Amino acid sequence: MSPVLIIFISFTTISFQSIHGMIIGECKVPNQWKTWLNVHRPTVNGEFELVIHYQKIFAAQPFVCLKPTGLEVKTVDGREPADTGDTFRFTLNDGFLCINQIIVPKGKNCTDYKLKFCCPPK
Repeated sequence: MSPVLIIFISFTTISFQSIHGMIIGECKVPNQWKTWLNVHRPTVNGEFELVIHYQKIFAAQPFVCLKPTGLEVKTVDGREPADTGDTFRFTLNDGFLCINQIIVPKGKNCTDYKLKFCCPPK
């Protein structure tokens, strides 16, 4: 009798609610995506769209929350971050960070980005 090889394949569907941005975390009902925000412009150091800055600047506003379940980032002109050539870090706790000094080729500056929060209902 010949040995039998059984292979199980599992497919997972991931649904992002965006076509043009990069999402970290999730935004499931009853949580809601809020408006796009852009408080920082690229400087000689880089581009930093930080969660803590938004929370301080827009404290008690309906489009920012203390515990977002998801964040979405894209360039201000609507491109995917991966299409810019920028080197970046994007986390749910910190937000979006792009540092000019780590971009190759040297001399290229970070692109301008915007961020939006997914927040639980109040």
